[in-house]
Amino acid sequence: MPMSASARASRWLLSVERHAFQAEKWICIVSLVAMLVGISLSVAARYFNLHLPDMGEIAIFAMAPLTFVGAAMCTYTGTHIAVDVIHQVKNTWTRRVARVVTALAMIVFGAVYFWTALGFFQAALDSGERGLDLGTPVAVPTFFFPLGMALVVLHAVAELIRAANNEPAVGKEYL
Repeated sequence: MPMSASARASRWLLSVERHAFQAEKWICIVSLVAMLVGISLSVAARYFNLHLPDMGEIAIFAMAPLTFVGAAMCTYTGTHIAVDVIHQVKNTWTRRVARVVTALAMIVFGAVYFWTALGFFQAALDSGERGLDLGTPVAVPTFFFPLGMALVVLHAVAELIRAANNEPAVGKEYL
């Protein structure tokens, strides 16, 4: 029997979600490496009394993608606080309803903060503001706020589909 249009759309969305998660992992890896390099260079410059700009700005700016894209990863893997409560419930129907409610709450949370973040990002773009030490545009780290919230919404919608279809959650095994 051929797959319905809604089933194809669901499969497509879940495929997009898996690919997005792979990109999220790389963004977080690069952010962690940037933080390590920035702090290490800053410490080395101070220790050897080198006349270099403070590289700590790299680390500070790298925290934005790690924070906001990392929040999306937590939504995908189900490693946020609401899910801990869901795992403690033994009744499968109650657990399923809790997953749906959690996914809906995450959609609202992500959408509200996406809207807020979009304004913040636009203001950073319009202002042309830059970091004091390296001159990095503030819009660069600010971009990851709306991106992260859009990814939270993507993962929450996919989890809502999984919960509504009584499919298992993604879980931590994909980390």
